[in-house]
Amino acid sequence: MNNIKNLFNKLDKQDLKIMKNGIKICFLILMLSVFLLYMNMEFLHSIFIFDLAISIFKLSTYVAIEFIICGIVVDIIKKQLE
Repeated sequence: MNNIKNLFNKLDKQDLKIMKNGIKICFLILMLSVFLLYMNMEFLHSIFIFDLAISIFKLSTYVAIEFIICGIVVDIIKKQLE
């Protein structure tokens, strides 16, 4: 666990900023999908809306994880090139 903390603490400021902004955008998209799921459960009862919301939820989760992984990898590569 300490290795992960140290890894995030040693990230370059620019890489960390990009990661944070990307995760914030993904969180907003994730909230949209949760809202669609709630609306579907309470009012709409549509299979299409349900599938759309689940797909958006999965996509935003995957993209958030990609931001984290790619940010760490880019930082490691930048440090090795220096």
